[in-house]
Amino acid sequence: MLKQPLVVEQKVVIAGREYWLRCTVKEQAELQEAARLLNTKIAQVRQGAGHLSMEQSIVLAALSLGQHLVTQQSPQLEECQQRLAKLVALIEAKN
Repeated sequence: MLKQPLVVEQKVVIAGREYWLRCTVKEQAELQEAARLLNTKIAQVRQGAGHLSMEQSIVLAALSLGQHLVTQQSPQLEECQQRLAKLVALIEAKN
């Protein structure tokens, strides 16, 4: 019985250019979705600021997506930090 490879080479297209990336079989769909999101954001940047070079548009799009990711994670991070602080306070109170 042939085993499926754990790591595959997956083609993604970013701003019209092909890139071959290694990922696990399970990550293939996520990688394609990430490329789609980046291409969408690049198109939005280019539409709003067409005077930028493609490279500048890609960088701004990536920064925008990164900022969005950080903002989405911040509430969870703050909640975890608060819970951790309460646990530490409880432990210290018992000692």
